[in-house]
Amino acid sequence: MTKENTNPFDDIRDLVASLPKPQETASAAVKARLETAASGLRPLGRLDESVAWLAGWQGKEEPEIKTPLVAVFVGTHSVAKAVTGTDPVVEAKLRVEAVSNGKTAVRNIAAAQGAAFKIYEMGLEYPSADMRTEASLSERACAQAIAFGMEVVSEGADLIAIGNAGVGTATAAAGIARGLYGGAAQYWAGGLGDVAEKRIEAVGIATHFHKSILTNPLEILRCFGGRDIAGMVGAILAARHQRIPVVLDGFAVCAAAAILHGLNPNALDHCYAAHITSEPAHGALLDRIGKKPLLDLGLGIGDGSGAALAIGILKSAAAGSRELSD
Repeated sequence: MTKENTNPFDDIRDLVASLPKPQETASAAVKARLETAASGLRPLGRLDESVAWLAGWQGKEEPEIKTPLVAVFVGTHSVAKAVTGTDPVVEAKLRVEAVSNGKTAVRNIAAAQGAAFKIYEMGLEYPSADMRTEASLSERACAQAIAFGMEVVSEGADLIAIGNAGVGTATAAAGIARGLYGGAAQYWAGGLGDVAEKRIEAVGIATHFHKSILTNPLEILRCFGGRDIAGMVGAILAARHQRIPVVLDGFAVCAAAAILHGLNPNALDHCYAAHITSEPAHGALLDRIGKKPLLDLGLGIGDGSGAALAIGILKSAAAGSRELSD
């Protein structure tokens, strides 16, 4: 992916600087049709915005979702040992097994929506370094993880829903949010009981240690994020260049999206926020990246369940828009 004698991030910056745009004529045609449907009573309500969004990125005046994909990224972060006291490798393998065997909601919801499902294991045996005392990844390792995540577009999906089931990823995501937007560590980090206190402490220590790089989104990704977050950055970026609409799930996914938003405020135009979770500061992060959630169901995790549910709503909205009459 990288050229000899260049910074590993140069290619990423070039891609972010050359983003394709939606087909505005298709989007405008859908908006015009839906504004006059049913005598202007907006039979799809706010969903007419989502149909117009789909039309723009698919380049079709009658958008449809036929081959959606739910992509769940899983990584391991050394900081998890300090926050939850768990071995991130062991815990991650258990999560992958549970998701693979359908013992979590996300896979079954994806199946109910007719969506393909794939788990992206991002170097589970090699946890990213402890962000409190060193950079989570080297530049090269971070760029490689971004490149690996880009492979998601090879699945042939016409819409990609992204979730995360990493271990320690919530702490890393809080560090990214604190690095990008400032504020107190306790504003971005949290949880239950002792975990909340330890996560806040970890984020505070890490942001102080990495204070010299907090104006550079890719360096923030490298120093706080692990391979799974970097992989999601790559997936979102590659989808943009293929004009594939993306549905974002929880806090960790939105932290990955925030890196691209920090590089280019228009980088997430092809993304839709599936829902707002009960994860600490997810709503604040959505506000920062300019996304209004489609759903608010009180889900407490960001493993892709909410994004999978949103597929059904978006698919139905697109279908319902086709035969509307004035």
